[in-house]
Amino acid sequence: MSRRNTRPDIRPFAFGWTSGTFRAGLWSKTWSLWMLYYLVPLLTGWLLKLVFDALETSESINRLLLAIGMAEAIRWALFGSAIFFVVRWWLAAITLFRTNMLEAQTVSGGPKAATLPGSPAEAITRFTDDARDGVLWPDSWVDGSGVVLFGVGALIVMATIDARAALIALVPLAVVTVVTRALTPRLHDARAADRAAGSRVNAFLGEVFSGQLAFRLAGRERAAVVQLEHYTAIRRRTAVRDAVLQQAIDGMSSSTGDVTIGLTLLVLVPAVQSGQFSAGDMALFVAYAVQLGEVPRYIARLITAREQAIVAYGRMGEMVAPGRIDDLVHRAHVTIEDHDTPRQRDADPVRVGLDRLELRGVSAVYESTQGGVRDIDLTIERGSFTVITGGVGAGKSTLLRAMVGLVPMSGGSVMWNGVEVDDIAAWCVPPNVAHLPQLPRLFSESLAENVLLGRDPARLADVIDLVSLGHDLQSMPDGANTMVGARGLRLSGGQAQRVATARSLLTQPELLVVDDLSSALDVATERELWDRLASLGVSTIVAVSHRRLALDRADQVVTLDNGRITDIVKH
Repeated sequence: MSRRNTRPDIRPFAFGWTSGTFRAGLWSKTWSLWMLYYLVPLLTGWLLKLVFDALETSESINRLLLAIGMAEAIRWALFGSAIFFVVRWWLAAITLFRTNMLEAQTVSGGPKAATLPGSPAEAITRFTDDARDGVLWPDSWVDGSGVVLFGVGALIVMATIDARAALIALVPLAVVTVVTRALTPRLHDARAADRAAGSRVNAFLGEVFSGQLAFRLAGRERAAVVQLEHYTAIRRRTAVRDAVLQQAIDGMSSSTGDVTIGLTLLVLVPAVQSGQFSAGDMALFVAYAVQLGEVPRYIARLITAREQAIVAYGRMGEMVAPGRIDDLVHRAHVTIEDHDTPRQRDADPVRVGLDRLELRGVSAVYESTQGGVRDIDLTIERGSFTVITGGVGAGKSTLLRAMVGLVPMSGGSVMWNGVEVDDIAAWCVPPNVAHLPQLPRLFSESLAENVLLGRDPARLADVIDLVSLGHDLQSMPDGANTMVGARGLRLSGGQAQRVATARSLLTQPELLVVDDLSSALDVATERELWDRLASLGVSTIVAVSHRRLALDRADQVVTLDNGRITDIVKH
């Protein structure tokens, strides 16, 4: 059974028009130039008729030949100009999709926030292949409308000379349209299967590259290759099916040019034999028939591009918030032209000083495992140091993630100074809250950029000293501008953790949430960090830890077991 567009929220024409007209100036210039490019053959065909008619009467054809040459020169000038504008329009449209998907994945809270539907590597295919298919759909309108308009004009002119020959030229077009429409359900399913198979290959490769050490230590490199061969075999089958269907439609529609010429000439034989058909009429019909042969191919392209766009919109729609697929074509700020105003980083929200943070009946349960935390009641006073402890799987990290909105709560509320926070993820960002995860997330940029993430560098030196990175920078070739490599590969575990800590302290957050510094810092470094934070009076702190160092410093120690608080000890 076909899985064609069963989602009413996918509206291919509306999405195609919105993305096409995203840069209205480029769109209109592109469309106008291509339209003129495809309509010029109407003029050259008519001029060719006049040339042959003139030859029959021995009239001079020099001016006519000059006119044909000028028309062709204009046509190729139009082609060059159209290419100049269509490339710029294409980049704008495809960047629009990518910008909106990326924003949905990175925004902190709010109605636009979305979660990744699969692995990070799998998502890349949505940013590349699916975004491309999404733009190919409105792009097909530009060529298709020009070719169809030429076809209409050519048939009108041909009908004034011989109506039967004009009508017979429509037969290949009708056949191609019917066959293509009949094959589109299969084409849709083949494209969907191929995109899914390609995504699975990318996802597996991403997992192998990020976990290659596990295969090496286990001596199972061959297992990774075998599994990859399995996924690529599936991709090969889906890709062949998709390509065969696409090429079959393209081949059938392309071959209609010769068929159109043959049928036209066959119908014209009686008129030529009777002398009712001049050499000029024959030249015009042949010239128009060649161009008319392109019409079925572009009609087929319009039909297939629509089906492929439906698949692409559905897959890209999983990258934005549920029920908000229209966010895909939201007119975001895109910087691609020289005259475009560079996009500025959104300003941090207004700081709201923390006097008391209260968790009332907070629950966050994972549906797949039923693990998590339940009925958490906890009060955190301004300037206090709260340590969360407990055994493995007790729910410590889940509690911290729920506090900052990284895990959706299934019950309860969070109160900031006695006022309930409606959107925790949007509220719990710097300068109100900074979250330091157990595994720091670094990017393949300089150390300074990993700390700043686009913010004002005024406090960079201060936070570097605060986390004891100053000595490390002295041994780095470019100091704070040293590239740290993918995921901070060129840094030690402790250095990476301290870079992430510096990032979290840059805005002097009201609340600092720390998930187990002991996983990467030695005791001496962690003690130095706590001492410096205490001496500066930095933030209210909630930290997961098992070390006696942290437990002794804590104002209150909260013990979790099986997702529930079993004890709170205040010092």
